[in-house]
Amino acid sequence: MPGLVLYDNPRSSNALKVRFLLAELGMPHERRTVDLARPRPEGYIALNPVGGIPTLDDDGFVLSESHAILRYLAARAGRDDLLPADPFERARVDEFLDRFHTGIRAAFFRHEVPALGYSRDRGGFDAVPRDPEAAAVAARSIAPTLALLDDLVGPTATVLGRFTIADCAIAPVLHRTLHTGLDLSPFPTLTALREALTTRPSFLAADPVG
Repeated sequence: MPGLVLYDNPRSSNALKVRFLLAELGMPHERRTVDLARPRPEGYIALNPVGGIPTLDDDGFVLSESHAILRYLAARAGRDDLLPADPFERARVDEFLDRFHTGIRAAFFRHEVPALGYSRDRGGFDAVPRDPEAAAVAARSIAPTLALLDDLVGPTATVLGRFTIADCAIAPVLHRTLHTGLDLSPFPTLTALREALTTRPSFLAADPVG
């Protein structure tokens, strides 16, 4: 198998998505840490001009954007259970990934910023003092989005009725709520999904941190 190198950071939720899938697939890989502070190192920008984390190097084939990497790895492994070949089932996976990326993820991040003292330019999390009061305000403001997400995910402790890359995409954000203190108890489907995904052996093997 060609060598896989993942440029990531332990506290990047996007990188954790990919590590989760790599563990699920049992794919050996090398991890190279990229600092969360901006600007990114010149060598990394040469690899990924956008500068986002993660980036995957598959023996010279370089790919960035976490959801693109999830799709690529599942297809590379021939795992139709994770990335369905059937166009209708595949469309549901893609629909969720797009919904999550274009709106839902931002709601969680609005809470994470004050709860974990995030600063984009100063090095990521715990770069500035945490602000519990602002986090509480953010939690109230994103409650409608959480309620919507609670309705969107399936009642079977998976996003779409069986484990797919959609679960890899959402698991890191749900895991982070255990560290931010975001209360998911009003959202029982999300709570059950978080428990199922964050206790999955492949997720634990992916080195999740807050």
